[in-house]
Amino acid sequence: MAAPMSAKEVVESNDADIPEKDGEYNDPIHPGIKVRVFVHKNKPDQSSNSSPVCEPDPDSYSMVSSAGWQLPANWTYRLNPASVPSSVGSINVTTIVANSFADWTTAISNKVSVNQGPNTKLTRSSYDSINLIAWGRTSASALGVTYIRYYASTGQVVDVDTIMNTNKKISWSWSNSTCGDSRSYDAENVMTHEIGHWFGMDDEYDSTLFADATMYGYASKGEVKKKTLTTGDILGAGMIYNP
Repeated sequence: MAAPMSAKEVVESNDADIPEKDGEYNDPIHPGIKVRVFVHKNKPDQSSNSSPVCEPDPDSYSMVSSAGWQLPANWTYRLNPASVPSSVGSINVTTIVANSFADWTTAISNKVSVNQGPNTKLTRSSYDSINLIAWGRTSASALGVTYIRYYASTGQVVDVDTIMNTNKKISWSWSNSTCGDSRSYDAENVMTHEIGHWFGMDDEYDSTLFADATMYGYASKGEVKKKTLTTGDILGAGMIYNP
């Protein structure tokens, strides 16, 4: 397994050099490092009904696919609370993200120890050894964009960033219940999906098999069911960390 790069070796590579488009790219500065980009999409043609959405949380046994990497045994992330929309609340983001990580670490029998580091003011992704979660500028149609940097030779992750969209056309909220706001996207619902990519999970787009899975590639306003992993999500994660 390749050794992690030292601080001196990690030269900042801003993701302005990486297309904000689903796909895999070569890091423009670091040979041997791949960059996988996931753009989480909103589901089109949604109702503007203002009534709360209290949807069931059905299970699914369709196993979600691995994307080809895994986190090391110890991992630290950093938040930018100042970037969080007031409709979500900067005071809530620690809980939202901790809940999202807890779902996945439980699914893999705690094979990865995840810890929160000091807060940051960053809002853009780069290869800087800061595993960032923030709200920032993305394309208008994206709910969130996650950048995974990993060694092509071993599949070990070296840097991850998730940027949630601050575009005014994307309304955010957070519901600590089974009911969501039909006029906005639930932050934890989308975050749990994005954190799945950190652990090595791929997007799934077959609605017949995966519409109820956390790793289904579309999200809807008012949706909260992705906060709970399906059996298929758990099985997919287990194949990576508990083969």
